[in-house]
Amino acid sequence: MIRTFFILVLLATTLKTINMSAQNPPSQDANSELISLVEQTFAQGALNKMEIEQMRKGFHPAFAILIPKGNEVLKLPLDAWIKIVQAYKDSPEKLNSGIRNLHYTIAVLDRTDCTAVVKTEFFRNQELIITDYLLYSKFDDTWKAVSKISKEYSTNPLHLDL
Repeated sequence: MIRTFFILVLLATTLKTINMSAQNPPSQDANSELISLVEQTFAQGALNKMEIEQMRKGFHPAFAILIPKGNEVLKLPLDAWIKIVQAYKDSPEKLNSGIRNLHYTIAVLDRTDCTAVVKTEFFRNQELIITDYLLYSKFDDTWKAVSKISKEYSTNPLHLDL
């Protein structure tokens, strides 16, 4: 009887520990990994430094920017976005304009073990010009952005040729 009671207490303690560890929020180290990826591949890769190779590292090949137009949603695939970024980078006039000199904050990072949402805010001259929401999925052990939607506070703030 005492032996059965001891086994039940041990089992209950083990299950409680497993349940509590499953409810613990992700560690700061795990968040740091994703923050670093967002900075390298999106904030710097796609926007400030326009590093195409970094974009390919951080975005899934099926990635698309979702652009609401009226009652429709246009999808800008990764390859099309990369071509737009490359054309911008190849234009000395645009490159030297300072339009891409942006400061940013990562305002929200909410994640599970395999999905995440990241809210970024981009500023030019201390004025908020874009809020982006990126969705990430973990593939094997690598985070990849799978979609993005934006709020632009002025018309075409990055002067993109869409």
